[in-house]
Amino acid sequence: MRLRAPEPLAAPHWLEGFDCGKPALNDWLLRHARQAQGSGSAKTFVVTEDDGRVAGYFSLTVGQVDTLEAPERIRKGMGQYPLPVVILARLAVSVADQGRGIGFSLLQDAIRRTLLIAEHAGIRAMLTHPIDEEAARFYTRFGFIASPLREQQLLLLLKDARRVLMALNELEVKRCQTDLSGQ
Repeated sequence: MRLRAPEPLAAPHWLEGFDCGKPALNDWLLRHARQAQGSGSAKTFVVTEDDGRVAGYFSLTVGQVDTLEAPERIRKGMGQYPLPVVILARLAVSVADQGRGIGFSLLQDAIRRTLLIAEHAGIRAMLTHPIDEEAARFYTRFGFIASPLREQQLLLLLKDARRVLMALNELEVKRCQTDLSGQ
């Protein structure tokens, strides 16, 4: 089946049966994502199969980080004020769809949306709290750096996010070219 581009979570999306192998991420999607979407506390975006089955998702919200929790590179020039961030609250891909590049594409879309938000509001960085070491390794591959005070808090400076997005776009083009050439 063909995958659709990430889109905001809506009523027709089939959430039941989603299993990414991480019970906390499954539970949040099934029990809390729609409520958060409706209340405006978080926005969830899903990648679906043609039949509406969710293959992966991510959720964004906003927040702030104390300057001492941010790496020097991110707090530089910001004084002692809290740093405004977009929080990548969750990102998950169903077990059945892992290994297809969906996590890569979801992160790419989350960064793109963060940069769009930053055009209209003050945002210094993107922040995430990886659920485990495997997730932390995934994010650090794309330039996220650890907080000096909170090991499971990773941040990506927006100017780095722009570079990461350009690199991800180039990788996507190369991947598509490889797929088209059959190599």
